[in-house]
Amino acid sequence: MAASLLHVVKRSTLSSRNYLPPTFLLPWTANLTTVTHSTTPDLPPSSLLTPDAPLVAASPAPSSTTIHQPLSSPPAAARDASPSLTTLLPALRAQTPHYIQAHIHGKPYLLTPGDTLRLPFRMPGVEPGDILRLDRATLYGSREYTLKPPAPTPMLRSPAAAFGRQTREVEGGGQVEVGMAPHFIPHIAKGKVTYLDEGLFVCRAVVMGVESEPMRVMEKTKRRQRHVKRVKSKGAFTILKIREIRLRGEGEGEE
Repeated sequence: MAASLLHVVKRSTLSSRNYLPPTFLLPWTANLTTVTHSTTPDLPPSSLLTPDAPLVAASPAPSSTTIHQPLSSPPAAARDASPSLTTLLPALRAQTPHYIQAHIHGKPYLLTPGDTLRLPFRMPGVEPGDILRLDRATLYGSREYTLKPPAPTPMLRSPAAAFGRQTREVEGGGQVEVGMAPHFIPHIAKGKVTYLDEGLFVCRAVVMGVESEPMRVMEKTKRRQRHVKRVKSKGAFTILKIREIRLRGEGEGEE
């Protein structure tokens, strides 16, 4: 009887004892200290300062206020007209009629004054009567003269370097570096052209209207299948009338 009573008392004592958790389960804030550290340097006591030592005023802390200054727009670069261009432009201006090879959405069109251009798409944002200025051209000429843009920058085909140096031979057998040629990237360099300066010529076209072709139905099917798919298409075209093609005068500015 005494042994069983002792066993019950021992079990109740063990169950009521509170065990502390292991140290790695204790909250991490217990390791933090509550002592504050000042970030300002400690000043020496007044007894260590000699009257001969110069006193240096503490510089004020930099302000976090940001001053936004207006950015000045870069000046427009002057056009470098070669002597041959200055000499032949009056001759080209005097000899009429003129033609131009304008580019619209990347496609070239050879145009003369009075031509009717039928674009194979519906031009968005235009209405009949609107006047458009075509400012991208690769050729402008007459019967005896042709104005062409400068040759495009040569592309490098070396996959090793992203840029390459361009040199030009000078008199005396030496070479002078004239610039850097960009790396040749096939899918970007394909169809890359240079355009004439838009300040040299004027080409205007008037929107005449939009035409639609008749509805076309195309039947498509696969072999050994009875299902026939009918595809309907009805294209729209924008009609332009070339109103003006001319070279700008010497003192005429851009409009």
